[in-house]
Amino acid sequence: MKINPFDKFRVDAEYSRSINPNIFRTYDIRGIYPSDLNEEVAYRIAKAYGSLYSQARKIVVARDPRLSSPFLSKAIIRALVETGKEVIDIDIAPDPLFYFSIFRYHFDGGIMVSGSHNSKEYNGLTLHIRKPDKEISEDVIGEDLEKIKKRVLANKTLENQEKQGKIMPFNPIEDYINYVTDKITLQRPLKIVIDSGNGAAGFLPERVFKKLGCRVKTIYGEFDGTFPHHLPDPYQEENIKDIKKEVLKEKADLGFAYDSDGDRVALIDNRGRLVSGDFCLLMLTLQALQKKKGSVVHDMRVSKAFLDEMKKQGIKTYFSISHHNAVIDKIIETNAVFGGEVTLHFLFPLDYYLYDDAIFSSLKLVEVASRHENLAIYVDSLPRYHTSKEVFIDSSDEEKFKIIENLQRYLKENNYDFVDIDGARINFPNGWALARAANTTPLIKCRFEGDTEKHLIEIEKKALDIFKKIGIPITKKTYQELGLTK
Repeated sequence: MKINPFDKFRVDAEYSRSINPNIFRTYDIRGIYPSDLNEEVAYRIAKAYGSLYSQARKIVVARDPRLSSPFLSKAIIRALVETGKEVIDIDIAPDPLFYFSIFRYHFDGGIMVSGSHNSKEYNGLTLHIRKPDKEISEDVIGEDLEKIKKRVLANKTLENQEKQGKIMPFNPIEDYINYVTDKITLQRPLKIVIDSGNGAAGFLPERVFKKLGCRVKTIYGEFDGTFPHHLPDPYQEENIKDIKKEVLKEKADLGFAYDSDGDRVALIDNRGRLVSGDFCLLMLTLQALQKKKGSVVHDMRVSKAFLDEMKKQGIKTYFSISHHNAVIDKIIETNAVFGGEVTLHFLFPLDYYLYDDAIFSSLKLVEVASRHENLAIYVDSLPRYHTSKEVFIDSSDEEKFKIIENLQRYLKENNYDFVDIDGARINFPNGWALARAANTTPLIKCRFEGDTEKHLIEIEKKALDIFKKIGIPITKKTYQELGLTK
């Protein structure tokens, strides 16, 4: 096969045999560039995608600002053109624009190039397809992603289509801004600070909020794949120090920090404090329930305070695997009115397309805030228990799931009360403990909650003893991170 030299890669059977199969996760593809995920691997994945979904004609391609993203995107576009696709190229764009383009204009699918919240040496691919047999549009996950994996690892030669495809530049920004702002009503315009972390959201949130009459200041809105100021992962406290200071400096009503691909957002209140994912989940759920009573979907890390509040209101709740695709599936299954994760992914089935758009999430949070004179006072009025930070324990991709299976087996054999939908959430008389394997990184993640600070410490110690016993590599660092002495 003739290779155009501008692509800077070559198709090589020997190299293909060295492709790391662990880049194929349950929900997407994620790996270090260029050792695991590079131009050739991206080319082969896109070629396999194009051949597997031969009926799909118009495919959206978008990317985040990482330094490796334009090279991966170019390889993907070339492969799609060779399989006869019309590539809808929206260039650097966050998930909100990527999915909006597919859902709003009924394109047949898409490939997003983004490492999401991972550090800058990582990159990733999210594949999406509209299935005519099911008349739905969904991410390529699970068994379907396994089909892609098998084709790529088998090094199967995929012939080019006789009729080559073409590339069509496309800009959905104005339609997107009009669409989302038409769905929002503010009681009063607010003063907002935004931190885009030099990720794909850029200055788009500022344009959206300004259309609603808000005063807006954006920091780190320029695209920069080196992420010079901080990693664009708002779930981690160290990444939101600057916006906290800026909210206080500007005397703003609130602030928002977005991740690299714009599917997660952190809320900062007017006192410069991070509003936890649990509180955001509760605020947005209560907002949805005012519109329509119905069931709610949440992830495994949700606070018992949230569950108790829902029980008080007679609302049925459902645990979900901790990933937005799993939450979406559960929302559809249960006909829920709202769904989300404490890691700052939120879904709005009553108001919006079923994908996690962090800009739309922040619009809904501003809608809530505009109805209260002081956001911080409202947040402080919400029910709460004592919750630990989420601690991350190093574990290889090969071992982490085996360890969690061992934990589930041990708990079952010893008659513990636990939920095993995603990892194991152990219920204690005065709280709970969770251990689960991360979807996208070689980590086991743990979180703990007690109804008092004393009970939280007791639960942490009990749970860590269990975790160590079954093989989770608990270290002195884990105890230090939780403020325990041992």
